[in-house]
Amino acid sequence: MSSLLAGVLADVDRTIARMLERLASRGFQAKAILDIGCWDGSHTERYARTFGAQAHGIEIFPAPAAQAEARGVRVARLDLETERFPWPDRSMDVVVSNQVFEHLKNVWTPMSEACRVLRPGGYLAISVPNLASLHNRVLLALGRQPTSIRTLGPHVRGYTLGELARFVSLDGAYAVERKVGVGFYPFPASFARPFAAVWPGAAHTSIVLARKLEGAPTAPWLEWFRREQAGGLQTFYEGAAAPSAVATSPDGTVAGEPADRHAESPRS
Repeated sequence: MSSLLAGVLADVDRTIARMLERLASRGFQAKAILDIGCWDGSHTERYARTFGAQAHGIEIFPAPAAQAEARGVRVARLDLETERFPWPDRSMDVVVSNQVFEHLKNVWTPMSEACRVLRPGGYLAISVPNLASLHNRVLLALGRQPTSIRTLGPHVRGYTLGELARFVSLDGAYAVERKVGVGFYPFPASFARPFAAVWPGAAHTSIVLARKLEGAPTAPWLEWFRREQAGGLQTFYEGAAAPSAVATSPDGTVAGEPADRHAESPRS
């Protein structure tokens, strides 16, 4: 990873943390937070500490998952594209997904699951690389492949800032409260902030903070997929077509991992 990219990602982490800190300063209370793709739990721990909340995470890679658990994060090891989350409905107050959804082919299942476990009035903070960043626009103008979705790279989906906001707010599940851009290639993080603030749609990374609405549909993304598939959409994902039952603890409390399942699943 280049030092320039590392600086942008560090700034993304700081921006999400500050968003949550502002919520806490306004009196928003959280008892449980979920970090989708929590890695080693270092950022998850900070998010939870902001609210004095219990930290939960999803991480498929064994080594960082173990590190997160050592930090007190209750980690579920699962495949986001094919498995449902092991927590009950409305059991989370905050859900964070930092640099995850660009890696997923099936985005309908995890987005619906995140909404299901988040309580009404709770917050989702989600970030992805910006397909319409200035450096990607320049590359496309020169006939080059955008760096955020290289053919042989790890990213399989591209989002602009506006598209991310529309994706999150599909069918009125969320009210988008903030849209932020972070990083502005080719400038280092300290010089990039003013440019990203003025022109967030051309920043390196897009962040959306959204509040789940009372009475909102919990799975509009899955419903969209099934509706489009019935109309002839030429794609198929097993997890989106036939999700399994939700695994919860016998007493109905928030589980730390999928019930009755301790084997690890490979990530798609």
